Amino acid sequence: MTACAPPGRIDVVGGSNALLTALADPGFYPSRPPQVDVCETHISWVFLAGDRAYKLKKPLVLPFVDYGSPERRREMCRAEVRLNRRLAPDVYLGVRGVAATPVGFALAAEDDPRAVDYVVEMRRYDERMTLARRLDRGELKAEQLRTVGRLLASFHADAPRLEPAGAPALAVQRRLIDNVQELLELVEQRAELERVLALERFIHAFVAAHESMLDTRARRGLTREVHGDLRAEHVLLEDPPQIVDCVEFEPRLRRLDVADDLAFLVMDLTAHGGERFARMLLDAYRGEGGDPGAGSLVAFYSVHRALVRAKVELLRASQAQGDSSARGRHGALARDLLALAERFSWRARLPLVIVICGAPASGKSELARGLAAISELTHLSSDLARKRLAGIKPSERGPAALYGASWNARTYAELGRRSAIEVSTRGGALVDATFRHRVDRDAFAKGFAGSAPLLFVECWAPFAVLAERAARREGEVDRVSDATPAVVERESASWEPLEEVPSEAHVTLRSDRPVEAMLADLMALLDRRIALGASVGAPASR
Repeated sequence: MTACAPPGRIDVVGGSNALLTALADPGFYPSRPPQVDVCETHISWVFLAGDRAYKLKKPLVLPFVDYGSPERRREMCRAEVRLNRRLAPDVYLGVRGVAATPVGFALAAEDDPRAVDYVVEMRRYDERMTLARRLDRGELKAEQLRTVGRLLASFHADAPRLEPAGAPALAVQRRLIDNVQELLELVEQRAELERVLALERFIHAFVAAHESMLDTRARRGLTREVHGDLRAEHVLLEDPPQIVDCVEFEPRLRRLDVADDLAFLVMDLTAHGGERFARMLLDAYRGEGGDPGAGSLVAFYSVHRALVRAKVELLRASQAQGDSSARGRHGALARDLLALAERFSWRARLPLVIVICGAPASGKSELARGLAAISELTHLSSDLARKRLAGIKPSERGPAALYGASWNARTYAELGRRSAIEVSTRGGALVDATFRHRVDRDAFAKGFAGSAPLLFVECWAPFAVLAERAARREGEVDRVSDATPAVVERESASWEPLEEVPSEAHVTLRSDRPVEAMLADLMALLDRRIALGASVGAPASR
């Protein structure tokens, strides 16, 4: 994200204080603007002077960018103008030199022999017209997103195709893992480190499971010379729309599968609360003939894009030096982006329905709630479904007849139907029920009708733990479950093993431990199954 400082004030990170001070001075510019606003990214400064903007690259050498010498910065300024004129032809005006004179610095021609550094000269645009700002103000229109989707489909169609070399899927994996390794160098908190490592495991698993698809897309010519940094703040909703600030500093970061390029904007819209606009963008892109692949592929690349932005925020935090407020702000944004990457990783695992089952008081509902929070999948509870069918309130105690065979059949069939609806609309769901009898599982399967793979997660804990939980829960007036200690004992004794469920679709978790540990184990098991190419099961036989 770009941060702007008050006129005349600039934080120096790796640059010449005198040069930066000169560029922040209105007297430096021939137009003599009344003031100069200074904006900063992690790799450049932008000086807003009247109707012009001048971008100066920071003299940095990072794992993903080399601006270490004036000659290199000049080369990168030229590349920036050339590449960005593809989508913003009248914004990028050219390259200018910054000349050293006896009295200081002056704006000069690019080839001036006195030049000690170089800037990109741009037409200053109204930042209120960017997609990000219009979304933040609640002024974004559906047709604007559709226009952008069509523009990007056309741009990708015309972009140069790149012939695949070697193993394309492994090249994708190396690039994404390189970004993860760079991110790990910046992470300071143990909890964040564990989250990033889990996402690294997911990336390996997804590529292993979809290697053939990734290779096929490359052979079909869907790897192109694209933009590489499609963020909402880079999309100008002018007439016609223009898109600025592509990646110029590293060719491999813009030589991508078109789905990867598009996923950056999908991720960024979602991060700004515009998920419905992200869907419109994808629909318009596909309608114009663009091929971003399945929703799971876009979600996979969105994981990567969220991690890229998290890395940038942590870089900004490290550059904030003694500014604790700025460090805290960038650190918080990085954590939000890690959470977003986790949510997209679950979308990439879809279609899938996870059935969390086990005896009453086994901790299945707590696990389901925790999983719903990080995956954003709908949590379907048998307790709620049963009482909704009976027309009673969730906290109202149900009669014994409500738990007889006929009500069980109705409840599990309803869970199956609602799961199928969630698959069709959102790609998956979480089902929270005991599933203790084969007949209940068959009723669910009949309602579900095999609309997606199923994974049965059986929660197990020693009986003493179950009994203690049930007794403690009896004192909760707002509880939903009607299971008393006696019910727990009876149903634990009558548990029918899930023998009809394929082994690859059934895992057992010890549930007498913190839910965070259960979630970590479940995600690791699921990724391992994905990596090994195991189908996550079929619905229970009917």
